[in-house]
Amino acid sequence: MSVAQNTGIRKAVTRLMVAMAACTAVAAGAAFAASPDSAPVTPHTIAGVAEDNGWPVAPTDPTPSPTN
Repeated sequence: MSVAQNTGIRKAVTRLMVAMAACTAVAAGAAFAASPDSAPVTPHTIAGVAEDNGWPVAPTDPTPSPTN
């Protein structure tokens, strides 16, 4: 390989490493901004859903609807 090719490869690898470091820094900043401690959120409750397992609660004594 010639000196020009080595220089080109080194330059490309250096640029790739700088780009990877920049992307990692941006991703880390985004993860920090979206962390649970950054903004407290109240949990949402859905009517008719059991607290223990999340499945819908079935009526205890269902009454059949009238039919014609």
